[in-house]
Amino acid sequence: MNMIKVGPAGGSGGTIWDEKGRDQVAGIVVTYKEYSVHALQFLFYENGNLVLSNKHGDHRCENFRAVLFDYSSEFITSISGCFKKSYDFTKLKSISFGTNKGSYGPFGSTATSTDDMDFNFKLGNHRLFGGFHGSKTDYGVESIGIYVKPITKDPQVKAEKSLLPPSIRI
Repeated sequence: MNMIKVGPAGGSGGTIWDEKGRDQVAGIVVTYKEYSVHALQFLFYENGNLVLSNKHGDHRCENFRAVLFDYSSEFITSISGCFKKSYDFTKLKSISFGTNKGSYGPFGSTATSTDDMDFNFKLGNHRLFGGFHGSKTDYGVESIGIYVKPITKDPQVKAEKSLLPPSIRI
């Protein structure tokens, strides 16, 4: 399926990771400390099974949080946070996830500075999320982006067509 690749926000280095097409998110695992996010790992629902992604980031773990969604009725509607440039690398400073049922986070630092690079991916209350992508370094998550499913049908078109007389309907 063709999807729109949004981002990534953050740095341009590191090792690339990609979860394109893995759109059925059942949970997210975040490891972090007070100043940054170390790693992200995703729990997907695929072919009737729960499948854990690879860990995207480093292996440190001062704090750990497993967020489990009310799958299949809960889905991602937004992802936001900020990055900070440190010396010769960029790291994810904080991240939050919004769903149609609530919000999770922020994980990492809540302190702001003028050096922060904010990001905010808003999908609205629609099932448009199509997967994650980004990069990682030895210091944590370097960048993050999302895939967005294209809208293939306009819900208004169907409603309007049903108002037409049967002889004119397409």
